[in-house]
Amino acid sequence: MSFSKRYGYEPPKPLQFECMDNDLKMAIHNTIFEFEIENSIDREKLYYYIWGYFFNWDLQNYDYCYECENIKKAYFKLPWNKIYDYIEFYFRILREPIRQQFITYLNITLEQYNSAYRFVNGQIVQITNEQEIAEIEEAANTGKKAIDYHLNRAIEIFANREKKDYVNTIKEAISAVEVTVNLINKTEGKTLGDALKELITNKKIHPALCEAFSKIYGYTSDKNTGIRHSIFDGTKFIPDFTDAKYMLVACSAFINYLLAKAGD
Repeated sequence: MSFSKRYGYEPPKPLQFECMDNDLKMAIHNTIFEFEIENSIDREKLYYYIWGYFFNWDLQNYDYCYECENIKKAYFKLPWNKIYDYIEFYFRILREPIRQQFITYLNITLEQYNSAYRFVNGQIVQITNEQEIAEIEEAANTGKKAIDYHLNRAIEIFANREKKDYVNTIKEAISAVEVTVNLINKTEGKTLGDALKELITNKKIHPALCEAFSKIYGYTSDKNTGIRHSIFDGTKFIPDFTDAKYMLVACSAFINYLLAKAGD
């Protein structure tokens, strides 16, 4: 933190939610540029894809020597949400070995400029707590196909700020827990409620923890939430962003805990 900020001469930036100031936009641009230099990235090839498939311009007109500046100008004209689209697109066209490094670089910048968004497992999501991000990323990369599938689907749905499908975010997150418990129990197809009852017999996991999560499962099964049942006129507790975020983080943390205990 700078001298001016420490002593109150420069007020801290407000949380940048559904907005992006020029400082953050420039910082993202500079971070990407430095990342490209450090990793000796073939910028001509990379910006060929950005030109043709992000901005959707005629590839026959592309000449890196002349058009790179046009891409830069177009970037700075993008609205805040399209900047995040740009970052996600950029991530997808990177080589696999350096993708995680790119995520690390961008998250440092996003945190520094008080963005309300972070890169989580290749998606921009509205989560600001670094510990929450770590829990979700760990749970989404267990190496166990079924768990990772459901958690990554939950992240993907949660990150879609246009559709805002919080019901299915929770459904996928709780399904990931269900798969995890069945894997530990070496069973298949049991509901989370039944699987947790069986897990209680494992003395390494305290019954109170299983019972507590069983109650959370009960919340998802309640017809008034519309999570595991169709939403109807009498539905009282349709999940919102806060509910979905809590469930995504809670399910991720519980999965990490269960796998750690099972591995002891």
